Amino acid sequence: MKPVTDFDLRAFLAEALSELADAVFPPVCPLCRGLDGGDGLGCDPHRLRSGLHGPRCGRCAAPLPPALANGERCAACRLEPPAFKRLLALGEYRAESGLREWILALKHGRRPDLARTLGRALGARLAEQRSAGDDAPVVLVPVPLHWMRRLERGYDQALLLARAAAEVEDVPVVRALARRRATAVQGALGSPSRTANVHAAFAPRRILGRDLARRIAGVEAWIVDDVVTSGATANECARVLKRMGASRVNVLALARA
Repeated sequence: MKPVTDFDLRAFLAEALSELADAVFPPVCPLCRGLDGGDGLGCDPHRLRSGLHGPRCGRCAAPLPPALANGERCAACRLEPPAFKRLLALGEYRAESGLREWILALKHGRRPDLARTLGRALGARLAEQRSAGDDAPVVLVPVPLHWMRRLERGYDQALLLARAAAEVEDVPVVRALARRRATAVQGALGSPSRTANVHAAFAPRRILGRDLARRIAGVEAWIVDDVVTSGATANECARVLKRMGASRVNVLALARA
């Protein structure tokens, strides 16, 4: 019989203590403290699920008419393709009340701690969708929050999400963008107004007088945001990143509205 080494004993005790802790203190939902499924992704009503349902536009992930195949282009993307190539989201904002509660608590409920679970779910979504053998360099670029809103909120949720997502595949987070001016809340505007609202609102972030183009040139940049509605913000950010030399720009979001 193989002797039990110190290392084996420590591993055995750690596993036993973990099982005991789960029995005495069962895992709880990070959002409502109800009983969790055991993986930290929430209780049944608040469970974080990955992926959008029904046929979706292969570019902006907008819902398509049932007669169209999943992955076809929507009318808007055919008429005026956005600067980004692809959008991935965990779910649908309006249809999935559980996901919506996570997002509202993160953005407006002073729950920055939720960004770690949400961000890691985003990272897992990105990992499962990237092509096997795709070794192109990747960076995550959070949509910047205006300094006044960050001061009011106390944290930048997109930056927290990007940092947590980056841990899953060990990719860098590059804060390549700066917000030039404060903008109105996008959700309260119509589509034309959303585009005008964010026009020229973003620029390359500068450090000591130099922008971060050297870290963007030639890489695949994934813009990280919480909710994508019309896609105007993501499109404007993608334009700037492409001018900085990104080989391709995609979008990674918690929800598509």
